[in-house]
Amino acid sequence: MSSAAEHADNWDLRHEDFNDNDFLYEVYDVMRQRSAFAHTDHPFLSATAGGAWVAVRYDECYRILQDWQHFSSNPTPEGAEQLAGDLVITLDPPRQQKFRKVLNPYFSPARMKALQPQIRAETDRLIDDFVQAGRGDLAQVAWRQPGIVFFKYLLGMPTDDVPLCIDLTDTALNGETEEARMGAWGGLYQHIHDAVTARMSQPARDDMIDVLLTAEIDGQRLPLQDVVSNAMLLVQAGLETTANAMSFAFHHLGANPQERDRLIAQPDLLPRAVEEFIRFAGSIHGIPRTVTEQVEMSGQSFCPGESVLVNYAAANRDPAVFADPDKCLLDRRENRHLGFGAGVHRCLGSNLARLEFQIGLEQVLERMPDYTLAPDAEAVFHGSSVTRGYRSIPVVFRPGQRSAA
Repeated sequence: MSSAAEHADNWDLRHEDFNDNDFLYEVYDVMRQRSAFAHTDHPFLSATAGGAWVAVRYDECYRILQDWQHFSSNPTPEGAEQLAGDLVITLDPPRQQKFRKVLNPYFSPARMKALQPQIRAETDRLIDDFVQAGRGDLAQVAWRQPGIVFFKYLLGMPTDDVPLCIDLTDTALNGETEEARMGAWGGLYQHIHDAVTARMSQPARDDMIDVLLTAEIDGQRLPLQDVVSNAMLLVQAGLETTANAMSFAFHHLGANPQERDRLIAQPDLLPRAVEEFIRFAGSIHGIPRTVTEQVEMSGQSFCPGESVLVNYAAANRDPAVFADPDKCLLDRRENRHLGFGAGVHRCLGSNLARLEFQIGLEQVLERMPDYTLAPDAEAVFHGSSVTRGYRSIPVVFRPGQRSAA
């Protein structure tokens, strides 16, 4: 195993050493102490020749996310070849703002609040699968709940598609080889393409696929390729990041019963706890931006065409901004984390993610209040990825009753 200093010299998120999550944050600490920007020959989400810069401090990450004029969301020409159409996350204003205007109403706080009963019922159904047995895998709740909610109530796709799309999304991001990752991207694209084209001959519904099919930007409908690509993006965003952060929370509370009991005794802490889990879990470890013109920041000069990775996870552990950054403090008050990004591309689904997360915690704590990590089985953590979390969290608890859901 290489040292933290050696990894900081040329950070490679796919390195097997980073299955140790604590060690990864030790590397980030070394990177932050050295400079606001590190360099990597192995960028995770960038096809830039010559590698990429990595922003690892909070201030620089925040400034880059706000400065779309110099740090564009449009990929490099090499990166653009890997995309299938214009994505809302790879556009800059003004087109990006027009695209967001079409989608924003479907993620409004009021619309999300109206989904609370459905999210609670779906979460209960997942807990029902094992609650009577007194043991189960909470990763199944963390991974399946966001997908079921998103497919059933926002996207209008069958919930039977959730396991396949989770598997394809996971392989596309985390597959062992480039061939496996590209094959999964292609498989996911084809699956969403078939779902979208089938909907074109069906009566209109009030869901995201119909929104994309009927949307007009500058008086023109979106090409089919762009509809499919953005539906695919929403699937990935709706499945991966919330699931990973929720898995961290379930594992943390199972490993720290006093923290679990504190949340049960003080339910008013839940909203702050959710924000802290989002900060602490660090679901996203690098989003690329492309330099559009010569610019300097914190003593580092950037040339047009260079790629800069904004490392939200490293920024969210910056001691210059967060006291005791490597501690998960459920009652943390000052918490302007970058878990949902910042600027024009701030996460479209943040209201939904918070709601799914909080309800997931509420139902597990209500129905399995004494749960702990199973002593006879190991939790499975998947690192070495731009999104990271637990794929299995075996737990034991006093058996309960199935819900009315």
